[in-house]
Amino acid sequence: MIHQADIIGVLYALTQQIAIELDAGRIVRLDDFGSFQLAISSGGAEGRKAFSKALIRRSRIVFRPGPELKNMLKNLEYKRD
Repeated sequence: MIHQADIIGVLYALTQQIAIELDAGRIVRLDDFGSFQLAISSGGAEGRKAFSKALIRRSRIVFRPGPELKNMLKNLEYKRD
């Protein structure tokens, strides 16, 4: 039996490690679960040399679900309570 405290500990360590990997600019892939990566939104610049970090408006974490989660979305049924 897996105890709740062990699960919480693993999830805490996982989120810490995901943050470390994303901060290093890496994509985090969790097998069939999905992947996490950083994305930014910025203003335009006329070429690489004209771009500066001042143009960055926001950053976010993007989650891309794996195949099983994507398939689940295709089979959702909606009903009103």
